[in-house]
Amino acid sequence: MRFYTLDTVFTFGRHQGQTVAEVLAENPGYLNFCLQVLDHFALQRADVEAWQQQFPKLREQMTGAAWQKLDEKERQLQAELAREQEAEDDYDSYDSGDYYSRDDADRDTFDALTDGQYGDYDDFNGDFDSLRDAMGY
Repeated sequence: MRFYTLDTVFTFGRHQGQTVAEVLAENPGYLNFCLQVLDHFALQRADVEAWQQQFPKLREQMTGAAWQKLDEKERQLQAELAREQEAEDDYDSYDSGDYYSRDDADRDTFDALTDGQYGDYDDFNGDFDSLRDAMGY
């Protein structure tokens, strides 16, 4: 889904190549149509409300169904943003060590490389360069 602004150029339909502002001046009912029919087409309520001052015909052309669809798409966007934020928070939690920490991963790598032959991980303070030196690499 894409939120259109006054400067957005239509890449589809009979107004292809025109900006939203041009379409509003010429045929504001087209936005009403796009809102209701096209899943990828969205406008923000605040923008449409502001545009009604600049383009009075828009007020006449916006139907109740178009306003409902506009609100539905904004809710959908908010839900998507919330899911993205949640995923980002989960990723940040992973990075901060809530799951499998970097230290645990290094410890496992150390154990796999040395098989106990060179002491334990803490003897090298997590310094893999020292480990490589001890192993002759």
